[in-house]
Amino acid sequence: MNPATHDRIIQQAIACLARNSNAGLKEIARAAGVGRATLYRYFRSRADLVVAIKLSAGDQLQRVIEPVMAEDLPAREKLVRIITRLVPLGSSLNVSAYFDYPVKQGDPRVKALYLQHKKRSKQLCLALKKEGAVSWELPVSWLIASMDALVFEAWASVERGEIAPKQAPWLVLETFLSGHGTRESREWLYHQKEVF
Repeated sequence: MNPATHDRIIQQAIACLARNSNAGLKEIARAAGVGRATLYRYFRSRADLVVAIKLSAGDQLQRVIEPVMAEDLPAREKLVRIITRLVPLGSSLNVSAYFDYPVKQGDPRVKALYLQHKKRSKQLCLALKKEGAVSWELPVSWLIASMDALVFEAWASVERGEIAPKQAPWLVLETFLSGHGTRESREWLYHQKEVF
């Protein structure tokens, strides 16, 4: 099987599902420029294709987050780097394809990627708390949920044409730190605005 065709089908499936969550395999095959028989050679069912999308999203998350988390940087700077790299990925990391994964069921590979993402998000949020960048009183689970929701809304708003792609990371960071950050973090972010 051709890896380029496999990847093209996944990318077109993501685009189709971003427009219409009920998109069928026929529509996806047409968008990918392949026949349905070809699509079925790569993916036996829509469920198999959805798993492939989730695995692709998980791999992309790993490629964005892991190198930043490995850097010796303050947590606020890690947050900025992660957000500015995640937001431009848009629908390829659509929350419906990855973040909302039910942990107790499904493909174990997807579950492992999902749990790794949650672990990294927790590490970042704990580091933000430890450095005094966000309120110590807020539960880590709330910080993670807020960050995920803001990133998702940034993708959705860009795709609807409501905000500019270059504006989206700043809006995520400003909203997150305005709501959860300490006064020092808000002031620090204000001075970072020229980066955007």
